[in-house]
Amino acid sequence: MFAIVEFRGEQYRIDEDAKQLRVAYFDGAKDGDSVKFDKVLLAAGSDGKVAVGGKANIVATVAGHDRDSKIIVFKKKRRKRYRTTNGHIQNFTTLNISSFSV
Repeated sequence: MFAIVEFRGEQYRIDEDAKQLRVAYFDGAKDGDSVKFDKVLLAAGSDGKVAVGGKANIVATVAGHDRDSKIIVFKKKRRKRYRTTNGHIQNFTTLNISSFSV
């Protein structure tokens, strides 16, 4: 069983045996807060039936916020004496899946 849900403008696939889900950072959520995935785009049951926009009850709790590893962005134009280096660190939120039913 799995479900594809839309959460804060992004789509995520959640399997029934998934324990954690890593989503884009959202502010205002504290550790232990409950999150319900309301917008289910596709739900597939264990019997093989697939329902577009099906019913799924998925509840998760916020496990914490963290930062990803740094990504180096290097730009260069050859023979023009142009080089620039930038870095980026992305924030993310980890959710613990507490209940999953399709």
